[in-house]
Amino acid sequence: MSKILLIKPRLFGLEWSSITQPMGLMYIGATLKRAGHEPKIHDCCSDYKNLNILRRTITDWKPDFIGISIIITELENTKNIMKIIREILLDIPVTFGGPWPSANPEEAINKFGADFVVIGEGELVFPELINAINKGLPTESIPETASMVNGRVKINHGRQLTEEELNSLPFPAWELLDHKLYAKTPSAAIVGCRPYMTIVTSRGCPYRCAYCHQTMGKTFRKRSTQSVLAEMEELRFNYGFKEFEITDDCFNLDRKRMYGILTGIRERLGDVKLHFPNGLRADMLEPEDMALFKQAGTVSARFAIETSSPRLQKMIHKNLNINKAVCAINASVKEGIYSTGFFMIGFPTETYKEACDTVDFAARSSLHHAIFHNPTPFPGTELAEIAKDILKNKNYIFDPQIMNYQASVLNISAMTDSELHRVFRRAIWRFNLNPKIILGLIIHHPKILSLPRYAFGTLMRILL
Repeated sequence: MSKILLIKPRLFGLEWSSITQPMGLMYIGATLKRAGHEPKIHDCCSDYKNLNILRRTITDWKPDFIGISIIITELENTKNIMKIIREILLDIPVTFGGPWPSANPEEAINKFGADFVVIGEGELVFPELINAINKGLPTESIPETASMVNGRVKINHGRQLTEEELNSLPFPAWELLDHKLYAKTPSAAIVGCRPYMTIVTSRGCPYRCAYCHQTMGKTFRKRSTQSVLAEMEELRFNYGFKEFEITDDCFNLDRKRMYGILTGIRERLGDVKLHFPNGLRADMLEPEDMALFKQAGTVSARFAIETSSPRLQKMIHKNLNINKAVCAINASVKEGIYSTGFFMIGFPTETYKEACDTVDFAARSSLHHAIFHNPTPFPGTELAEIAKDILKNKNYIFDPQIMNYQASVLNISAMTDSELHRVFRRAIWRFNLNPKIILGLIIHHPKILSLPRYAFGTLMRILL
């Protein structure tokens, strides 16, 4: 048996950000326990500035292995974490996983000092890697890993989990988390602080949006309806959770399964609240679907529109049917579901008129809330390859201080910097500061007491 510390770094400026439970680490923690190991999860949310709690944990617990799950905005803190690890336990094997290392395994090893990288899904790979190290077996050929071999980074691409393997995984190791930490921190749904639990019912997305990562791959794999409902029942009746955030890439891709899960929740779980912070494809929803979402307890839903331009929809490979999306949004609002729209302003070749049309589309819609972001060309995405040909300084794409989706300063559009700023000001005035929309927000927001924090966060984004 080995002691394994699983670390979740957090980004600087976290006080104005939202977080969610580290689902990947909870799943890996569960498979490590099944293999006979002793895992511990440390979320740096509570000490991301000085990392004193992490330092004491490493010093006192003395783990045999360390795993770190990383997104690009957490790279700066990952450097500090690696420095602490190497100060205290110089030779401990450190494995990176998550979206950024999966897309950049060579940099993870050469620049950040990881001994191994698990590429993609790690539930089965990480225990296999630990077993090989413990038994002195070769590690350089384990599928879905990268490591230094003869002075060069060797990358072993593997395969994704099958649906059978996905359904055979143990439920996430919820017991490894301090749930009070997440109950007092804004979540992905941005509907106030309260006890909740994240649920992942499927993995992968078949769409090939240019701006999106491919950590879970482009093959849609779903858990069975019974597995999802059994997990939610355990959380509801054994752990006491009444709110759930479903964070699939595309929850409604399989409509029959979607209906089965929602009907099961309505009939078996009782008075629960559901949130869909990112996983609904709007043009695959029929207006009548939203009635069942409401009956199952859905309180909030987010719809990723990105752009109202048919030309740009085609260019970014999203190909959203705008008219069908509008019908789904209208039905969601009619059912009393707090509905938010995601929009991106500043795609490559996007003109000032196209950007203004997207803002005007959002302002005319029935949405309660809209979020406008500048597209961020994260490494490993098609958008990053396009941006390299546009940006004078190509190193921007690899700068974690710039690759921040909450406050990106890159202009990869056909607009001048001045025009891009004018579009975002237009968005602020037409939506965020529209008295009619603000009144609707106050009336329909699921947790009215959280609005002062929301207002302050909105002000910060406006200033940035």
